[in-house]
Amino acid sequence: MLRDGREGRRAVNSGTGTRASVCMDLHMHSTFSDGSQTVDELVREARGAGLSGIGITDHDALSHLSRVRARARELGFPVLAGVEVTACDPATCRKVHLLGYSLKATSDGLGPLERIVDETRARRVATSLWQAWTIRRAGVSFEGRVLSLDRVADVARESTGVYKQHVMEALCRLPYVDERYQKLYRSLFKGSGIAARDIVYPSCVEVVQAIREQGGVAVLAHPGQLDSWGVVPSLVVAGLQGIEAHHPDHTVRDVERARTLAREHGLFVTGGSDAHGRYGADRAIGSCGLREEEVDERVAELFSVEKELR
Repeated sequence: MLRDGREGRRAVNSGTGTRASVCMDLHMHSTFSDGSQTVDELVREARGAGLSGIGITDHDALSHLSRVRARARELGFPVLAGVEVTACDPATCRKVHLLGYSLKATSDGLGPLERIVDETRARRVATSLWQAWTIRRAGVSFEGRVLSLDRVADVARESTGVYKQHVMEALCRLPYVDERYQKLYRSLFKGSGIAARDIVYPSCVEVVQAIREQGGVAVLAHPGQLDSWGVVPSLVVAGLQGIEAHHPDHTVRDVERARTLAREHGLFVTGGSDAHGRYGADRAIGSCGLREEEVDERVAELFSVEKELR
């Protein structure tokens, strides 16, 4: 069992509707994508929560993984440097999110997964910049402020991409949970909003195959949130190894369904808060994840492998 020498884990909700002691939170986001907290801040919060290990799974990039690992070692805390890849099920056009662990960027950046996520990230950056430009051109203001493209670039300076969260921070400087933020966000990016636009995502089967081909471990993220249950059999054939049972948006039924699928297909179970700091829902690090008795040898192996990665 991984520990950092701290005891007294706080009681938190692990997505099952009951209070339980979480020891690992394997899904969260940092300033390397669309989170507001640095690696240092995430580790500090994890230590304060009494966690024994975390996973920092920023979106659609591998180039930053070595920096996450280097900082985690300097801080002396067990961190899985992972990735969350946005994909889709071509049969239903539903989004499917995959978590990848034990991955390394290649020297030329041309690994099978890198080619996929680089294309997604380029599309997202182009779209986010178009959205920012559209909002600026329309003269949208919030409490007397208009959007500055320089401010968007400054907010996103540590990220591997540009996200709607960066545009919103540059415009309104409010946390995601603020009602004024929500109203403005919906008016701009949803329905008939002037900045409403999405991008094309890769096939979820191709993503799982690419994660495996690049030496990684593939896990289906929050299937209850996105209703990704139907793709599990095809993803297993492609090489899926784990499933995220514990997630803040999962019901008790979702957790049990994930556990059942894990037993049927020989998958291991993971869980995490999916925290984004002020850029996301109010989810503290360690508010959802794995209890100590749920950490099986395959999860422990992820941390063992991580020690050898640079």
